[in-house]
Order: sequence, then C-alpha cells, then structure tokens
Amino acid sequence: MRVLLAKMILAKPDLLLLDEPTNHLDLPSIEWLEKYLQHYQGAVVIVSHDKYFLNRMVTKIIELYQKELHVYNGNYEFYETEKEVRVEMQQKAFENQQDYIRQNERLVERFRAKASKAAMAQSIMKKLDKLDRIEDVSVERPNIRINFRVDKTPGKVLVELDDISKSFGEHTILDHAKAEIERGDKIALIGANGKGKSTLLRIIAGIEPIEGDRKWGHNVEESFYAQHQLESLNLNNTILDEMRSCGAQMTDAELRTLLGCFLFSGDDADKKIKVLSGGEKARVALAKTMISKANFLMLDEPTNHLDMHSCDLLIDALKKYEGSLVIVSHDRHFISKTANKIWEIVDHQIKEFKGGYDEWVAWNERMAAQAKQLAASKKDEQKANTAPAPAPVVKEKPVEAASKNQAINKEQKKNCKNNSASFSRQKKH
Repeated sequence: MRVLLAKMILAKPDLLLLDEPTNHLDLPSIEWLEKYLQHYQGAVVIVSHDKYFLNRMVTKIIELYQKELHVYNGNYEFYETEKEVRVEMQQKAFENQQDYIRQNERLVERFRAKASKAAMAQSIMKKLDKLDRIEDVSVERPNIRINFRVDKTPGKVLVELDDISKSFGEHTILDHAKAEIERGDKIALIGANGKGKSTLLRIIAGIEPIEGDRKWGHNVEESFYAQHQLESLNLNNTILDEMRSCGAQMTDAELRTLLGCFLFSGDDADKKIKVLSGGEKARVALAKTMISKANFLMLDEPTNHLDMHSCDLLIDALKKYEGSLVIVSHDRHFISKTANKIWEIVDHQIKEFKGGYDEWVAWNERMAAQAKQLAASKKDEQKANTAPAPAPVVKEKPVEAASKNQAINKEQKKNCKNNSASFSRQKKH
C-alpha cells in the first residue's frame, strides 16, 4: 500500500483518486499521508471509513443516498450535523406532502361519481400524477444495541507481566519489560508496524512463548479476537450455527439482530462459513467474541472490514462494556472513543499513558514543543559561548581626566576672548 501511494505521489497527477488509503497503514504513515495531502496542489477524491482522517482531510462530502448524490461543503463532522437537519426537513416535507395527497384523494373519491364534479376530480387526479413525490426518510441501518453479558467480576489485577523478554532472532521486541492490566482498564496498544503490538497482545493472551513471568488474575474469563481466529471457524456450519456454538443464551432472533450489526442481514445468516470471503469470516469471528461472557477482551484490529455504522455500534457497545479490554488498532476515531489508557512499546519497554487518545496526542505535542524550545535555547547558548569577546574599554585615570578637562576649558576661554576682540574691531570699522 505504501509503495503504491509513493508511486502515485511521485507522478504528481492533477487528480488523486484514493480508495481506502489508510487501510494497512500504521499511525505514523497515516499522519504523514495527511500532512502530504493537506499541502497537495491537485484535487483529491477519497473513499474512506476513517472518520478521523476525513475530518482532518476533506473540505467537501458527497454522499450517495436514495440513488442521488448529496453535497455537503465541510468535513465529516459538518456532514453529520447537516445530514440530521436535511433528514428532518425531508421527513417533514414528506409528511406534509402525504397529508396533501390524502386530502386530494378523498376529494376525488367524494366527487368522482357526480357528473357535475367529474371534471374537477379528473383535474385533481392529473395534478397528483404530475406531483414530484418526496421520498420517505428510510433508515438504512437501524441503531441496534449490542449488549455484553459479564457473569463474573475479576480481581483487581487481571494480568501481570514481570521481566518479560521477547525477540525474533536479532529483532528484539521486549527486554525485561513490566506491565499490569487492572480491572476497568480499556487500553489501546498503538505504534508503528513492526514494533510488536500483535506480539504483545498474544503474550497477554498467554499464547506466545516468552522469557519472564506472566500471571492471570483471579476470576478472569478472557476472549481473544485476531485474524488467526478465522481458522477456528467450522466451515460446514452456517453463520447462525456458528453463533449458537458459542454457548451464549441468546435466541435465534437476537442472534440474527446482532449479526445485522456485523453486516449479515436477512438470509445471509444461513450462509455456510466455507462460502464466505476473508472479510466476512473476520466479522463472524468478531461477532462470536462480542457475545461471549468474557470479562476481559483482547481485540486485534477489530474495525477492519466494518463500515462506519457498524463501527459506531461497536464503539457504543465497548463504552458500555463493564469488563476490561486491550485493543490493537490504527483507527484513531475508534481508539479516542473507547480507550482510557494508551500503551506504546518504546525502547523495548511498555510505556503507559493514563488518559485517552486525544490527551495523549496533546501531551506528545507539548513534549515536542518543549524539546524544540530546549534545543533552540541550547543552540543560542552555544552561539553565545563561541562568539568573540568584545574589546576591553580603557578607562582614563582620574588625575589625567581632570588635567585634560582643565586644558579644554582654557582653550574654550581663549577662543571666546579672540572671538570677542574680533567682533569689537568689526564694529568700529
């Protein structure tokens, strides 16, 4: 993905057409792409489900809704606000038009049989036929609530990592690192690709061999979602059968409703797992994770393959979730809405920031500004130390200065006498 983007950028086209450009990019790459596109001289058209990216990048939103294109001059937040206003206005206009149609239809029914009023009834019918009908506001996707069931309350500490080391050959991920996950933590594990985020998530889950000590806490019931979980799906099951196999006490109607959140509507729930695409299998595995009774969730890129609406439903569910969780994600909107702690792997250690993503970004900006200011002050100090010393000021001795002043005064008096005598002679003359 990065190579393809680089090729396009080097070509310097007048128009860039980007379809989900932030997919498969890590946070530093996404931030670099944002900065580049903000200063790009040409026009850019983007298809994206990344709200954070759209808010920072675009100045116009074009929405395909009810087979028409609707234009909003602003970013995604502006679009969301204006869309609500537009939908409300359309709904009122639709209801007013329906009242008008019903009233006229009653008139037609009333006067159709009367010969004297038949022409008027015919005229009303022609007028209704020519009427430009306003469409009803259709709810494209219902706002379904995903409710978690947490049976057990765990102890204060869910997972303890002590003196953890992990490397792949010469590539070191962790070196004698320590960390704790406490009850109520909702941790976002972020950073560049290759830093070991998914490896750390597997270490937390207890499925990655390590050097050091990793301990589960009391009453912890975990559920782990990652791409490799697709292998555990039974290919001969239908989607509904696979959901039933989780053991969750949910009716088929509840399961079908939940599957609707993960883009499986109607008869899709009766499809066999073996005919699904990779993205569809990932959504099934995520849905299975969501309906478990776990009090500790570990989610590796859970928003991949989800649209904006499904992502919003998942965010809403995780905000209400009473358990603890660790998320690996590059979706900044998702992280900012769900996490109350940020973890990074820095210098082979786990660095924890107690706060949400927006607070972490603001803190990083302050640290960068302070570092820049400190570097500038050090540079000024070095310049001052290396600058040539000013020439010393030679001060006259008091006696020499006094004699010099006396000589100047005598000279001034002499000049005054000469000038006075000269003036007298000129006057007599």
